[in-house]
This record gives sequence, C-alpha cells and structure tokens, in this order.
Amino acid sequence: MVKEAKIVYHFPNKFTIKVKEYDIVAYAQTDDGYQPILENGTHLDVVGASELPDTFLTINLSSESDIQKLIKAFSKLDKDLVSQIQIVSSANSSTTADLLLLEMHDGNTVRVPLSEIVEKLPYYTKIKGNLTEASIVDMEVGIYTTTETIESEAAAEKESASSESSDENTESSDTESTTESSEETQTESSDTEVSTEAFAVDGASDNNPTTEENPNNMTSGMQVGQQ
Repeated sequence: MVKEAKIVYHFPNKFTIKVKEYDIVAYAQTDDGYQPILENGTHLDVVGASELPDTFLTINLSSESDIQKLIKAFSKLDKDLVSQIQIVSSANSSTTADLLLLEMHDGNTVRVPLSEIVEKLPYYTKIKGNLTEASIVDMEVGIYTTTETIESEAAAEKESASSESSDENTESSDTESTTESSEETQTESSDTEVSTEAFAVDGASDNNPTTEENPNNMTSGMQVGQQ
C-alpha cells in the first residue's frame, strides 16, 4: 500500500517518480495463517508460512481496538526496540485490564500495560544488560525483575498457606459444633431431671390424702372411741 508518492520533473522531458509504501510492523495470527498489519493499522490478506520473514512480530490480541492502539504505540517507539519483540499477547490480569505480555527474542518476558507501553518499555533496553538469566520484567506497577522459578515458589507458598488456613477454619467450625452439641445434651438432661422431680412431688401428693379430702373417716374414728 502506497504511503507517499512524489513526481519530480527534469528538463526537458524527464520525470522521476518516488513511491514510499507503508511498512509491515507485525503479523496477526489467524486460523488461516498470518495476516500482515501495516504501520497505519491496515490488515492485508493472509500469507503462508513460506512468505514470512526470518524474524517477525506476532500479535495475539482479540480486540481490534487494542491492536490499533498497539500499532500506534509502536510508531512512537524506537524501531530497534520494537524489533526485539517476538510475540505480544494479553496477560489476562484481573487487576490491570490492558496488561500485555511481551515475549522477547532474547528469552525474556515483559509485562506492561498497553496504556503505558510508550513510557515504560524504553527502560527495557537498560534493564536487559543486567540480567544474567531468562527473566520477567514486570512493569505493571513500577518496574522490577523476577523469574518463573521465584513466582512458582511464591504461588506454591501462597496456596499452601491458604490451604492451612482453610483447614484451621474447618477444625474450628467442627469444635464449635461439638461444643454446641454438648451444651444441648446438658440442657436436655437438666430438663429431664426437672420433669422427674415434678413427677415425684405429684406422686407423693396422691399417696397422702389430706383431712379435707376424707373428713367423714376421721369423724367416725372419734365417735367409736367415745363409745
């Protein structure tokens, strides 16, 4: 696609035409192959593997809006820096929606928000010289370096701590349930004792009738004695 065309006239009847085309800055990976993306954001027809250059930048983003923002950002970055990027994909971060994962040709990985890539990515040029092994350069909040091993160990420790906390909560819940069950049993036992005592008192009252209940019997006894 033509980016710019100039026609220069030379006396007496000679013309020079200068044509400048848009450069291909990246390739979008599709089900059918790789689709070239020009520096103005235009997508060209899909090309086969045999038509790809030796080194190229692959963009694996589902949002066309994000692709256009990324292409625009590339135009503001140094071309040598952009050429060091091999693959761009989403980091699928739950905290930073536009966080990108950049896989570099040198084996390092960079995490950087799309909205801050122009400001932060140039620091990678200085940082990579101090790295002694394949590392992760995290630019999500501030800038620091780590490795997959360190992050895996940290994730394992976090999962272990979470599991222990869950077990403690379960044991605590079981203990509370046992205590409540014991208290209910004691309450039922107390209620049974109170009912038994009440029954005993009622029974004693039935076996010992009062004078008021049998006034005739007591009167007869007194009369016999007098006779």
